[in-house]
Amino acid sequence: MIVRSIRVRLLLMLLLSMLLLWIAILSFTWWRTSSEINRVFDAELALVAQLLAVATEHESEEFDLDEYQADLSESGYTFPLLFQVWSHENRLMIRGPEAPETPLTSLISDGYSDSKFKGDGWRVYTLNLAHHDYRVQVARTHAASQQLVRTFVMDVIKPLLLVLPLSGILWLIVHSGLKPLREVTRLIGERDYDHLNPVQADHVPEEISGLVDELNALLLRLRRSIDRNGRFTADVAHELRTPIAGMLVQLQSSATGRTDEERERGIQQVKKGLDHLNHVINQLLILASIEPQKIRHNFNPLDLEEIAQEVLADISPRALSKQIEMELECSGRVSIDGNRELIGIMLNNLVSNAIKFTPNKGAIALRIAHTEGGASLSIVDAGPGIPDDKKKWVFERLNRLPGETEGGPGWDCPGNL
Repeated sequence: MIVRSIRVRLLLMLLLSMLLLWIAILSFTWWRTSSEINRVFDAELALVAQLLAVATEHESEEFDLDEYQADLSESGYTFPLLFQVWSHENRLMIRGPEAPETPLTSLISDGYSDSKFKGDGWRVYTLNLAHHDYRVQVARTHAASQQLVRTFVMDVIKPLLLVLPLSGILWLIVHSGLKPLREVTRLIGERDYDHLNPVQADHVPEEISGLVDELNALLLRLRRSIDRNGRFTADVAHELRTPIAGMLVQLQSSATGRTDEERERGIQQVKKGLDHLNHVINQLLILASIEPQKIRHNFNPLDLEEIAQEVLADISPRALSKQIEMELECSGRVSIDGNRELIGIMLNNLVSNAIKFTPNKGAIALRIAHTEGGASLSIVDAGPGIPDDKKKWVFERLNRLPGETEGGPGWDCPGNL
């Protein structure tokens, strides 16, 4: 199951971390306690074996071993240890209460060993008395040490169990820590098509500040895209309205024409308007397919003079119809990085604009030159130009000088590329 809630995920991770910490503490405590208790018990076995050795030596010197054995059996005391004393002939001389008659371990050399009898595991210490030819063996069950370890470890773990009720506090801590995320979520929910302002989240934690910054950048790109689409729609309406209106007038004139010549002239004007409309639509389709964020990724080295020659060749019929002379001036090869199709559209619009406002039998000069860090392109014509007090409107969309009736911007436009 995939946990989609950050709150639940954080709480589960905290509880899992606590559980792993408890397991680590329990394991370390068990290992350390077992090691220490077993070392103490081993020391106890060695001490008891030495005491038994001293007592056995004393009783054997007085020849009272049988009486000593009887006293141990009749004492009624429950010994926590089992012990035996063997002779060098492997004869059992003394054994403690409940001790078996067989050796506690097969090991006869000094030291510790593990053995099993009576269905339990035992820890056995063997001590040899070389000068009396005695061998003392003392044993303690493993269960005794393990019980003591369990008791000690439980005493250590019990305080840690008191932390379990703190899970509710952890829930509150996680809930409080996620408050900035809920605030950002609320602010995002307030955004819509008409309200794409950046999210102003105060005191945003460092962990989500990057997310908020990227979100604001996305909202900015989205707002620009919406504005661009709105401008494009307005441009389409503006560019299509004039030629369509003109063609409707020409159609009406053709229908009411008195002579064949008038009707033919109207039809030719309609055809001219359709050609212009087709040209506008093609340019609009090209512009609609352009993604501004990807334009620079499609830049290639371009020969500006070559593109200008192609544009002038395509547009020359319009210039010839007004008997306008066109000239291209270029000081050497001028190369720039750009999009060939868009540069061609720009030059076509500029030259078309110059032809439109240049009187019949006029002249147009397209000049291309190198500049520091780029290239300069300027168009010189005999059009009316732009008055000084109107130049501030040059870069505003769909603006035209008062009184102008021609379509398009209608201004001479020099520029740097």
